[in-house]
Amino acid sequence: MFTATYEEAANINNWVQGVRSAAPDAHLLVVDDSSPDGTGDILDALAEGDAALTVVHRPGKSGLASAHLEAMRYALDNDYEVLVTMDADGSHLPEQVPSLVQALPGHDFVIGTRYRGGRHKAGLFRRTLSAGANGLSRLVLPTGLSEYTTSFRAFDRQSLNELVHADFTSGGYAFFVECIEILHQAGLSITETPIDFVDRMHGSSKIPKGQVFMSVMALGSMGWRRMRRMSSGNDRTERAAREPYGRIDFQRDRNCACKYGSSMLLGSFVAMASR
Repeated sequence: MFTATYEEAANINNWVQGVRSAAPDAHLLVVDDSSPDGTGDILDALAEGDAALTVVHRPGKSGLASAHLEAMRYALDNDYEVLVTMDADGSHLPEQVPSLVQALPGHDFVIGTRYRGGRHKAGLFRRTLSAGANGLSRLVLPTGLSEYTTSFRAFDRQSLNELVHADFTSGGYAFFVECIEILHQAGLSITETPIDFVDRMHGSSKIPKGQVFMSVMALGSMGWRRMRRMSSGNDRTERAAREPYGRIDFQRDRNCACKYGSSMLLGSFVAMASR
């Protein structure tokens, strides 16, 4: 079990206790980027009484992508068979961890979805951003999944090995979309299971100003590379559309992208303008 933290002092104890209750035999890894609110100190105190909790302190705020890649390498280096990643702010429910793990056998990767049987209970602005990001991702990078952006995921060793050796072109939140694209192009088995996504328990969102716009640009770049692969006959999209989990409603996703895409772009410009 892995999470990355930055200023989650009000949430981290609940996360540890929640995961401990849902998956009592799990080993926990937390990467903290020198949180100024003392999150790292709280984790160190918890680790003193919990041998299965490992805390990695990084010298500064280095970003989610590098933290998740560090967790993937840690899982491989320490011979773990499964890695589950999630947020520590309470938006991902620890009691739903077993659902992800139970969905993994027979697949290499599982993502929790808020759309195909799942529920998105966050505020209107967050729901709009999520719907726009996922609608655009389904349209530009179809894989048969309904969810691309949440970090509530489970990986087997094959998917971890594929990702740690990949050449990522995206940072920030686009990293999570690129992970799926890499696994899809590698021919690995990817699936999803329903989850409930709720508003964070304490604190405010860590999404940097302008990140939405940067992520849209990164998605466009990934889509262009997908088109080039398709023209050379090296893309798996057509096969995904024929598989049971690959039934893609392109018209639905086109409508979703048109409906919410403008809201995403407007939100990004507002965020940049408010710097």
